[in-house]
Amino acid sequence: MLAAMVAVVPATATSSPTGQGYTWTTITVPGSIATEPYKVNDKGVVVGEYYANSSDLATGVSRGFVDQGGRYTTIDDPLGASSVATGMNDAGEIVGTYTNSSGDNYGFIDQGGKFSTIKDPSADNAEGLGTFVNGVNDSGEIVGYYADSNRTFTFIYKNGSYTTYTCPRAGTGPNSSENPQNLAGTGVGSVDNAGAISGTCFFKTKGYYNFIYQNGRFNPVPNYPGSSDSFIGWVNDSGESGGWYSTTESIANGGVPNGYIYQNGRFTTIKDPAGPYGIYLDSANDSGALAGFYTDSSGKIHGFELTPSH
Repeated sequence: MLAAMVAVVPATATSSPTGQGYTWTTITVPGSIATEPYKVNDKGVVVGEYYANSSDLATGVSRGFVDQGGRYTTIDDPLGASSVATGMNDAGEIVGTYTNSSGDNYGFIDQGGKFSTIKDPSADNAEGLGTFVNGVNDSGEIVGYYADSNRTFTFIYKNGSYTTYTCPRAGTGPNSSENPQNLAGTGVGSVDNAGAISGTCFFKTKGYYNFIYQNGRFNPVPNYPGSSDSFIGWVNDSGESGGWYSTTESIANGGVPNGYIYQNGRFTTIKDPAGPYGIYLDSANDSGALAGFYTDSSGKIHGFELTPSH
């Protein structure tokens, strides 16, 4: 199914905008000012980050969290001044990234409360650079990216070994693309249980393409039709991929982000039924449950989980 999906590059078919067919559950860590989910596993457990107050939000000091049926647990790497949980497999292994007091970034894996650091040996140690972990599959493969002073590179880590991936046409930075480190290179969103990786290739000058890497090939995935920006966040075992898009480059000009699902050449739009400012759709599990976050009319950021009603 995945092979069929990535072969249909010039797809333009879309469904009508929808949030229907799902049960919407808001995710807000108690007492937080912002809650941002990043992954939902096949058991419906959601992980992400939250900000306790406006000062932490302004300075970027976050905490990881796990939401299991409305029961929240904070995930804090003991070596970090700030932590974010970015993935959890069905065995309960949690991965993410922590930032130390010097601004250096490192990945981590939390196995039953025991934290281990993940550091790609090629990553630069400097503020804003380092190793960033984005997901883990049921085989224990950990996917992320590392940044040096010029470029980002995707890696898979397993059993103490790092394998690096660089997409075709990836540039060297700095650049003007939408990249967290303002660097060119290869970014990553997720890894499925077959080892397929979703990600984005950033050029030296402004520009990018989304891809799914599988069987030694970077397969381009089309942008949402008519969008100004369209980014892939995940690929799952059911052959779905997806993420978010906007039709203009800024919210001030009407560029409200919407989620999308892409499968077999067709896009499905997922809009926010709870507020006017759009959603960022970050993840889907193999049963079709979705997770992401939205901003309400007061400016507060909430997470959500959408569970198929059927």
